This record gives sequence, structure tokens and C-alpha cells, in this order.
Amino acid sequence: MAGHEAKTFVVTGANSGVGLETARGLASTGAAVVMTARDREKGQRALDDVYGTTGNDRLHLQLLDLADLESVRRAAAELSEAHDRIDVLVNNAGLGTTAKGRTKDGFELVMGTNHVGPFALTRALLPTLLATAEGIGQARVVNVSSLAHNFARSFDPDDLMPEGAGPNRAYADSKMANLLHARELAARYGDQGLIAHAVHPGFVDSDFMRPEHFPGAWQLVYKVTKPIQVTPEEGAKPSLHCALSEEAGRLNGFYWTKQKTKAPYLPEDVEQVQRRLWERTEVLIAEARRPTAA
Repeated sequence: MAGHEAKTFVVTGANSGVGLETARGLASTGAAVVMTARDREKGQRALDDVYGTTGNDRLHLQLLDLADLESVRRAAAELSEAHDRIDVLVNNAGLGTTAKGRTKDGFELVMGTNHVGPFALTRALLPTLLATAEGIGQARVVNVSSLAHNFARSFDPDDLMPEGAGPNRAYADSKMANLLHARELAARYGDQGLIAHAVHPGFVDSDFMRPEHFPGAWQLVYKVTKPIQVTPEEGAKPSLHCALSEEAGRLNGFYWTKQKTKAPYLPEDVEQVQRRLWERTEVLIAEARRPTAA
């Protein structure tokens, strides 16, 4: 994979599963790779693992908790200060359907972690991404979505966290939000050289997809898809393709699975919906930063 040595890649949730294998694949190009993790010890073990298999000594650990906007802001500031270029941001980290509760900023935990946090991180890193694109002609964002976006049939950007909707709804909606976020990034910044795609990694046989993480009806999905489940290495391939390939660099705002573009399920008036999602998410982040009145 010649030609990537000068680049800097950032992968969220890089301490296990698909994120770890995405970081490993990017590290094998000789590029600088920033691996984010919530836990320093787990992140360091993952970094040592990648170094052991690739020999790449340009690996960096960045602490990041996407369920905490202060952590997101701090991580983005540290990344922007430490790296004068970011060629690709892979928004990989996320939670499954069993996650319940609230983020530190009061958002429903799944939507807050899977969409609001990555949106805030991407927005904070946009100046560096766009400066990279201006300098070399292109920068990329890869959002790890899911086939589960197909179940977001009632997706409403004005009601991202409906009370009583349940974790299955929250997960499907969050994966739709990942997809629409990529499309809107492409629409807003494509003319400045920013390429954005969403990917479905496949049904990955990892801790993330096991029944204890996806209960109820998801257990049936897990069992039925067992014959076609893939390893984390296979699950990383769509992200790696969108991060590295010339083909993905020629396109913008697409949804990919198995290294091929695929028509996703999209809401009616999708351009308006994705634009409203962007605006609504910015409002949520701004309100979260607003101090509570005494």
C-alpha cells in the first residue's frame, strides 16, 4: 500500500473488534495511526498488539469517551495540536442495543454515543480535515453504520431520543444517523475535497454482535446469520476500502458493504432529513454546553 506513509489516520474504538483490525490494516501502510479508546490500559494493549504485528512505530493512543462531550472536545483539541494533518477519520466506536441509560450530557446512551459523540468529534476536527484536503486535494471520513439502519422506518431528526422507544429503536436510528451524517458531510464539504462514506461491516462474529449485546429479536438475527458471519478482519475491510482505495476517493456520500456500493434504505426527502439531522444535532450539542441556570 505504497503512498500512504505520510498520512495520518484516526480510528475511534480501536481497542477491540473491527476497530482494532481497522487500525492494524491502516498501520500496515506505514502511516501514522491514532487509536482511540476509553480505557488507557485496554488502549495500550491494543496499540502494543498492532505494533507487534505491523512493526509500525508511528502509533498513538488517544483517550476518548464519545458519551462525554467534554472528553470529545478535549480529544479533538489534543489531536489537532499534535497532528497538522488528518487524512482519514474512521468513526468506528459504538454501542449495541443492550446499552441503557444516559450520557454525561443527558442524551439517551445509544444515540448519544453512536451519533452525537461522533458528530461532535468530526465537527471539531473539520478544520484539520479541510486543511489537509486543501493541501493534498482530499481528506476522508468513514462512518461505521450498519444494515440495522433499514429498521429505522420512523426516523425523525426532530425526535432523536423518543421516550420509551427502547434500545432496538435507538440502535437502528443511530445507524441511520451515521449514514445520513456521511451523506450530509459529502453534500456540505465535498467541493472542498472532503470525501465521506458510510459502511456496513457485515455480521461480525465478535463480542459486539453476540446475543448478550443484542437481545430479544436480535438473537434470532444473530443465529440466522451465523453461517455468513465474518471475522473482525473481514469486518474491517469496508472501512479500509473507503479509507484507502482510489475507487472510494472518486465517489462521495455512498454506503458500502463488502467493498462495494449498495443502495441503502433512505427516508423520503432524504436531503431535507439529513440537513435537519445536522441542524438538530448542532442544537443538542449547543444546549448541552449551556450552563444550567442557578
